[in-house]
Amino acid sequence: MNRANLIVSNLYRLLPGTTDAEVEDWENDGKIVKLELNTKEYATFQEESEALFAAARKMKRGSAVVEELLAKTVEGGEALNDAQIDLQSMENDVLDEGIMILIQERLKRTEKETGWKAPKIEDDSGEQQSKPRRNTTQKSQGNKRGKPNPRELVSPSGHKVLVGRNRRDNEAICFALSKPTDIWMHARGCPGAHVLLCVRRGSPEVTDEDLQFAADLAAFYSDARTERLAEVTTAEPKHITKPRGAPPGAVTLRQEGKTLLGKPEDVADELKEARELSGANWSELGYRKLGKRANNKKKTAAVEKETAKKRREEARENNKRRKRKEEADWF
Repeated sequence: MNRANLIVSNLYRLLPGTTDAEVEDWENDGKIVKLELNTKEYATFQEESEALFAAARKMKRGSAVVEELLAKTVEGGEALNDAQIDLQSMENDVLDEGIMILIQERLKRTEKETGWKAPKIEDDSGEQQSKPRRNTTQKSQGNKRGKPNPRELVSPSGHKVLVGRNRRDNEAICFALSKPTDIWMHARGCPGAHVLLCVRRGSPEVTDEDLQFAADLAAFYSDARTERLAEVTTAEPKHITKPRGAPPGAVTLRQEGKTLLGKPEDVADELKEARELSGANWSELGYRKLGKRANNKKKTAAVEKETAKKRREEARENNKRRKRKEEADWF
């Protein structure tokens, strides 16, 4: 990262064609450092800095994944340890049905962290019980969930506007639902929903109000929703391409249209209220904060964590008291 920062802070010196230069490293008290371009891998210093920053971002994402896996491993270890303590708490090797049910329910809840699988139970004939047959209505509902379901709104002139809810919707907006006459939009430089202003044969002429309406939606349903103004890229659907191996919803543009300025604050109040209920709230100053549902989830998770901690401590204390009692009886 130090080399990447040095290159970026001295790009005005490292013009295309420059292969080496001496610069000041102000992170080390202005020490003179010689930068030499790796000409075997990069054509310019700017290309090298971009590659270094990309590698740093990749490492950061990887560390976050590792931390999450470690946290799950710790949770799984604690769950198994608690189950062992509960099993040891049963005196004289007599199985307590109530405790066994509690242990089984706890292991079932944490099976993703512990890898625990419920044993198959044999009936009186010695045959293993098969899993219950899945309801066909649930299967049909699952197929319905697999279809794209973007938001549908109407612009001031009556044009349909589609807004993706997820990657599947974004993919469909780009390649399945769009027509050559439509206008595609996306907030520039940040993750967000794909927006399609549908301009079909026989529909009214697109006005500036229609374009602004769609641009506001593209800014609102993106990470730029807390900004007063956000740049929105437009393009014709024929210029949208999908890189090979890219995940759903990831696209590139062969040619961009004009850039619009979206105003997230100008979207309809019912959209803001819906987003608040789903976990994203707007303050009076335009700052994003957790909504009611997200706050409730956070409080519930904290209470459950504290309750589980108290139960583990009580089980450990009970186990210690049992061991002390056994030692006292022995002597």
